[in-house]
Amino acid sequence: MTRGPRSALWAATAFLAVSAAAWALWSSVHSPRVERVILLGFDGAAPNLIGPLLEAGRLPAMKRLIELGAYGPLRSAHPTKSAILWTSISTGKTMLKHGIIDWTYVNQAGLTVPYSDRKRRVKTYWEILSERGVRTGTLNWWVSYPPSPIANGYIVSNAFKARSDPSTVHPQALFAGLNALRLYYPDDVVPEMTRLGIPQWREEDATVPITTTRSILQAYGFYVAHDMTIDRVSDYLWEHQPVQVFSTYFRLVDVTSHLADHYLDPRLYEEAVRREEAGTFDAEAEARVDREFARVMAPIYEAMDRTIAKYLGRLDGRTLLVVCSDHGFRFFQGAYSHANPAQAPPDGVLFLAGPGVKRSQGLSGAVIFDIAPTILYAMGQPVAADMDGTVLRQAFEDGFLRRFPVKTIPSYETEARRVAADPGRPEVDKDVLQDLGAIGYIAGPDARPSSPSPPAPPAGSPR
Repeated sequence: MTRGPRSALWAATAFLAVSAAAWALWSSVHSPRVERVILLGFDGAAPNLIGPLLEAGRLPAMKRLIELGAYGPLRSAHPTKSAILWTSISTGKTMLKHGIIDWTYVNQAGLTVPYSDRKRRVKTYWEILSERGVRTGTLNWWVSYPPSPIANGYIVSNAFKARSDPSTVHPQALFAGLNALRLYYPDDVVPEMTRLGIPQWREEDATVPITTTRSILQAYGFYVAHDMTIDRVSDYLWEHQPVQVFSTYFRLVDVTSHLADHYLDPRLYEEAVRREEAGTFDAEAEARVDREFARVMAPIYEAMDRTIAKYLGRLDGRTLLVVCSDHGFRFFQGAYSHANPAQAPPDGVLFLAGPGVKRSQGLSGAVIFDIAPTILYAMGQPVAADMDGTVLRQAFEDGFLRRFPVKTIPSYETEARRVAADPGRPEVDKDVLQDLGAIGYIAGPDARPSSPSPPAPPAGSPR
């Protein structure tokens, strides 16, 4: 008796169902546990700009990361201030809980000073993990100075990149080796910018007049030096100070995004402005100017892609890689920005790859508060019920979740967090305030962000 096409289809469907069930059973038994987590933070990386560059084939590492794991937008929060958002990413909590509510505050002496680690009220995921015996390493995180004295691991605070001061690192015994890796602008950095194709922006090349972003343009080389220094220090610590949870943060995408819209094709820019003024700036017009902005930003996203490629090469089958940003950028009132009160905060981006993560899995609804709970879960630790995020279950295979169920405790805040003694370094506060003024985040005179002076050469040696 000949079987018809319907019988063949039923047989094939039954076979696939049995195969899927068998795979689910196998994976629930054999899924490897996550033994290590890498988090790469890229401030301001935007899905609406990554998309066109992926289509153009200019981001091969991100393309590979999408194939290996889960990818989607990461919903940000108001206000879109990086100091607040990256603290929410590291704690899983809103600013009202973690206590960092702006760039600066007025201290007891009546002085305006930047928020510091000592003002944060709750624990980060690396502090929680350190308390539970997990060795962690954290680099360049917003509001991490003075670095908290964690028991297991190290912290290279956000003040290190601009200040040759042992108080910027915990433990301080690491400082001398890390300080020797520092890159200086222009001597070290300009040749690297040329080699890597990172633009050396000039005002005379601007197609849209430079106005409020002139201070960023003048300071740009120092920002490049900061990110390149953190990249070198990250590589060194990865090799010489292995940890179970490694987190490092880069800022150049955000800084460049505040500047690069002055180098758009003038015809496309003028059309976008006209359509905004006329009320006809629709999704198609927005996509068109996004593609143009992505073209201008391509060298910076390619640098981000090279960093991701390096860490993809460090995966070993038991490491979870998380790549995220705190917010994106959208065109609004003639400029690209992330602080538009008339709009929802522009989405950041999220990638995950590693043990138990679904392959080529689109993500939806992920929020910045989900990162800390997900890292705790990956490392086999409970999630705190007082966190505002949750584990990104949609990213993980059902079998993995069955083998490693999510556990919850009420809070990790039952004991006070350890904080560093006040190092009494007003010059560090000055560095941060100059930086925030240069990027336009706080009012003040245009100023270069501070950068350490290169060490003096030995007497009689060529400079």
